[in-house]
Amino acid sequence: MMKYIKVCVFSFFLLHFSLVSCLKPRVELDEGTYGDKAFITTAVLFNYIEVTNELGYGEPVTGYKYNAIPTSSNIVNPENATITIIAVKGTDLSKMAIRFTHYGTKIEPLEGAPVAGVVSDFSKGYFKYQVYSADGTTREWKVLISVAQ
Repeated sequence: MMKYIKVCVFSFFLLHFSLVSCLKPRVELDEGTYGDKAFITTAVLFNYIEVTNELGYGEPVTGYKYNAIPTSSNIVNPENATITIIAVKGTDLSKMAIRFTHYGTKIEPLEGAPVAGVVSDFSKGYFKYQVYSADGTTREWKVLISVAQ
């Protein structure tokens, strides 16, 4: 019985100290040391296409597949914080999405721009996005999307 009590007390203290050590960070993270990282490096237009597969369940399974939209020009200019994308002739800008690669901590649409990653109407052609850096720097990016003539 005494051995059981010792094991219970030891287990309690072990559990207590392991949980208490997780309550506060051991090292403070100074996000300002990363500097200005409010830059977009790439932008990709895409949509989803419906696919149906036989997976051996008797019934076909329908899902959606990521489909990159071909572009004839895709220029990211970090000095001017602009992105100019020209999709190939015949592209429907009203049913697509955009994906950004960036070094910031977050990116958000401005002035009614579509949310990145969500299929939306990009036929307006001109959009603004705000990129936030860990050090507090923000940069407004202008995105121009058009279709080749």
